Amino acid sequence: MTTPEDEPMIDVARGDPAVSRRLRKALETLRASTDNEEFRRLVDDTLAGRSGLRDISRSPAFAQVLDPLVERFAAQYEALSEDERQAMAEEGERQLAEERERIAREEESG
Repeated sequence: MTTPEDEPMIDVARGDPAVSRRLRKALETLRASTDNEEFRRLVDDTLAGRSGLRDISRSPAFAQVLDPLVERFAAQYEALSEDERQAMAEEGERQLAEERERIAREEESG
């Protein structure tokens, strides 16, 4: 089992292991969804702690993969009602709280 101590902290997580873990999972999903080898290499370097997400986010390969996804998300987000946006924010907070609880249990048992 991987513990928070085994995982390099994602730089933009500001020291929060739960945020870092959620970012790691998102990066892993993005990596698996593309054939762009340069993007995959950048993500691998970030997941291994060799580079920061802030640094790779400035690369053309990162933009090539992420820009269309961000544009699509922005359009979908704009179409949501305020109640739907609030529900989405609450779901994100709930997931983050669950991740914090998971990490606390791992640290206790580990």
